[in-house]
Amino acid sequence: MVDTLWGKVREALQAKIAGKDYETWIAPLHAVAWESDRLTVATHSPLARDWIRQNLVDAVLAALRRVAGDGATFHVVVQGTAPGRPARTVPMGPVPQARETLPLGLRRYTFGTFVVGSSNAVALQSARQVVEDRNSRFNPLFLYGGVGLGKTHLLAAIAQGLVASKRSTVRYLTAESFVNELIVAIRRERTEAFRRRFRGVGTLIVDDVQFLAGKRRSQEEFSHTFNALHELGNQIVLASDREPDALPGMEVALRNRLSSGLMVEIEAPDGDLRAALVERKLAARHLTVEEGVVDLLREQWWENVRELEGLITRIEAFAISGAGPITRILVADALGRCARKPPQRATFDRVVHEVCQQFSVTREELLSRRRTARIALPRHVAMYLCRHHTDRPLAAIGAALGGRDHSTVVHGVSAIERRLGSDDDLRASLRQLQRRIKG
Repeated sequence: MVDTLWGKVREALQAKIAGKDYETWIAPLHAVAWESDRLTVATHSPLARDWIRQNLVDAVLAALRRVAGDGATFHVVVQGTAPGRPARTVPMGPVPQARETLPLGLRRYTFGTFVVGSSNAVALQSARQVVEDRNSRFNPLFLYGGVGLGKTHLLAAIAQGLVASKRSTVRYLTAESFVNELIVAIRRERTEAFRRRFRGVGTLIVDDVQFLAGKRRSQEEFSHTFNALHELGNQIVLASDREPDALPGMEVALRNRLSSGLMVEIEAPDGDLRAALVERKLAARHLTVEEGVVDLLREQWWENVRELEGLITRIEAFAISGAGPITRILVADALGRCARKPPQRATFDRVVHEVCQQFSVTREELLSRRRTARIALPRHVAMYLCRHHTDRPLAAIGAALGGRDHSTVVHGVSAIERRLGSDDDLRASLRQLQRRIKG
């Protein structure tokens, strides 16, 4: 009964809570009791319990009451605490000397389980350096790249490595969690306690930094936290979906701070790494495959590890009733329409050609030094499309678009991103262009 109830609540929460926060805080919880309309769930640490109480209790209660009725209540305890006994509350204040444990959902991410290739080797080496060197030169370490390429894996591995070394207090969280905790602290007039909690850690690890974009108050608080830690020589590790200069809605001063250490891009996996990832994921599921299946899967449509795991889950479901190794025929049957090759990256020339066609300008005008509105908008669109649909770095995009510099491209991309929120015609034009350059 209680497991069924909690399962329905979790389903409702999964649709309401950001994926990473759900995986970190909700997924590891398990139901303990359902008595007198009160649902008790257990977590693994006081940290998780207090964070849920401060940030997620309203969402959990709303989901629970939709499932069990308006009179239902919710209680979260630390593993091993009796359901009827209140759990001890840890007050907000200075970070305790005990090293903080990582949420259960992220503990599977270690250096040992990270699959390395040419596209992520520098990121792995840099992450190891942070753990192994007491006075790391890489401060801050800023990892960036697309979804599912291993940024969170490396951040979690750093956290666990530092905890195991017993030489640093560690705080790992997403930028969204930082913002939520700040909001709670402001509402409760406990900002000083909030600051002590973050500015006293030995190593601060923050994922999804792009979430700070457009949030000036949170950026200001994060900047002060960054400065306080950096002045003490404490380590800062950050991750984002793009480099600092390409983050829209980010204050210039904060961008400069984020860029002040080592920035490492994690790129999409090449053929060798794709094969290694397929083999590792199949082995983790204890799946036996016939010759040629690894090569077949390496070519299927997936751009990151999360998509690969989805494909393998589908194959496993199709193979569950069969005996013997998984065949190429079974894989093709299981994947069906999913089994298509990765889309080709657009070329610079293709982008320029399509933009010129769309806006009725010539290539010479687009690459010229002219700044009239008729030319500036398509030029910015070309910068935006090259940034998101080609492999060229920002400096190379600027150089190809008439010898412009890196900062000009950042400005152009940001200008388009700002206009997309309110310009229906521009959104329609971009959709047409994106279809054509992918065709």
